[in-house]
This record gives sequence, C-alpha cells and structure tokens, in this order.
Amino acid sequence: MNSSNNLKSGQKALSMQVLILAVVIVVIACIGLFIQKSSTSAVFNKGFKNYQRSTELLKDINAVTANIYKIKSMVASGQDAQEIKKVSDQQIQTMAKDIEVVKKALESDLADEQKKFYQAISDNMTAYQQATSQVIRLAPQGTGAAYLSVSDEKREAITQLLTQLLEYESNLGEEAYNSSSTIFYIVVAVLIILLGACVVLIPSFIKKMVTGSVVEPLEETSSVLREYAGGKYSRSLTWEADDAIGDLVQSVNALRSKMSSSPAPAQKAAAPEPAPAPAEEKGKSLSDMVKKTPEPAKDGAKPASPTKKAIDKLQDI
Repeated sequence: MNSSNNLKSGQKALSMQVLILAVVIVVIACIGLFIQKSSTSAVFNKGFKNYQRSTELLKDINAVTANIYKIKSMVASGQDAQEIKKVSDQQIQTMAKDIEVVKKALESDLADEQKKFYQAISDNMTAYQQATSQVIRLAPQGTGAAYLSVSDEKREAITQLLTQLLEYESNLGEEAYNSSSTIFYIVVAVLIILLGACVVLIPSFIKKMVTGSVVEPLEETSSVLREYAGGKYSRSLTWEADDAIGDLVQSVNALRSKMSSSPAPAQKAAAPEPAPAPAEEKGKSLSDMVKKTPEPAKDGAKPASPTKKAIDKLQDI
C-alpha cells in the first residue's frame, strides 16, 4: 500500500491542479483586458481624439475666414472700431492656437501618413496666418484685397488637407475598432475553452485523487481482511499518513496481531466410552436368565417369579 497517495497529499495535489487552472484563466483574462484596454486607447487616439482635433482645426479655419468677411462688412458699415478690434484679436488668437495645435500634433506619436498631412497643414497654416493678419490689419483702410486672395487660397488648401486627413483618421479608427472587437472575441473564445477544459479536467482530477487515495487502499485492506478470515495472517498493511485510512490500517494490523497470537481452538473432547459389562454376565443370554430356578426365599417369603427377576436384571444392565 503506497502511503504517498494519502488523503492529505491527494487533496493538496487536487488543490494545486485546480489552482493552476484558476491562475491560467485569471492570467489570460488579465492579458485580454490589458489588450482590450490598449485597443480601446488606440480607438480613442487614432479615431476619436485625432478625428476631433482635425475637426476642430477645420471648424476654426472656416470660422476665421467667415469672421474676416464679417470684419470687412463691419468696417464698411462704419461700426465701432473697438468692436472691430475685438473681433480681429479673436481671429488672431484662434489662428495662433491652431498653429500651436498642429505643432503639438507633429511632436506626438502619429503615423507617418498623418505626419505628412500635418506637415503640409502646418506650412499652409503659417502662410494663411500671415495673409489673414494682413487682411485684418488693412481692413479698416479698405485695402488688402491681394492678401485676402492669398488667404482664401491657403484656406482652400488647408480645408482640402484636413478633409483628406479626416477620412484617413476615420479609416484608422475603424481599423482600430475592428481589431479591438477581434481581440475581444478571441479572449472570450479562449476563456470559454478554458472553462470547458475545467469542466472536463476537474472531475478527472477528483477521480484520480479518490482512486489513488481512497479506493485502492480500501480494496487492498478488503483483500487482507479476506485472507485473515481464511486463517492467513502473513500480510500486514503499511500506511504512514495520519488520516482516516491510517486509522483503518492501524485497526486491521491490531486485529492481525491479536488473531495471530491467540492459540488454535482445542478440539471438542470425545465422549467417554461405556464401561464393558462383567465377563460372567456378558456370556449369559436372556433365556438363561429366565429359565434359571429361583432360590427359596428366606424367612418364608414368597419367591419372586423368574420373569420379574429377568426384567429387573435387564433394568440393571
């Protein structure tokens, strides 16, 4: 009997196997979550964030162009110079902000194609800012038509570049979203496979533990007890573990010691043979006893009949 497959070691091995399965599931789930988070960040950065930045730039360019014509209209209608200056300063600040946004975009982690777009936008944005600033400065004098033509030309170039960039970033966002969805389904499929493996493996682990730690020791103990019942006490059991099987083994070994040390039961004593009859009586026959002449009775008593004497003799025998 192998005591290394005891209940405690079996339970420990079973717990370790189940723990390994649980750790594998948790690790794969964590890896999947981190990949999903990375994919979500890619969707946000490549799709939403970049798309939002390009959209804001396009909106600002169109707003500045519209406000330039508004400034010229305000000058032509003779509105307050302070109000005209306020609107003009807002357009200059907006263009400066947009140029700074484009510079930061070029310094960020962008795809090569995106950097090409932003480099072209930066070059046109600088020229657009210069031309627009001249238009704003010369508007109160009613001049600056040449600069306005340059401003419109650069605006159209920037608008075209931003439109193409928006389309490119939209495709990037869609690719990132599709990649994120694919990774999500892969992780879910792997987890389902692992859970199915757990459903199959855990009962197998339990069966192996029960067979090695309970069933086999009990079968061997039963075999030894059958030998004891047949009068054979040569085999003993060995189980060093301190568990329920160990208690059973100690009890069986104690039974063996007691049965092997007890003497064999004595045979039943034979019944004593009846004593042999006397020799003189052994040779007499019933007819001799009956025909024998009775002796005369003493003191005048009536002698007993021969038949009665024979019956009495038979009873004595």
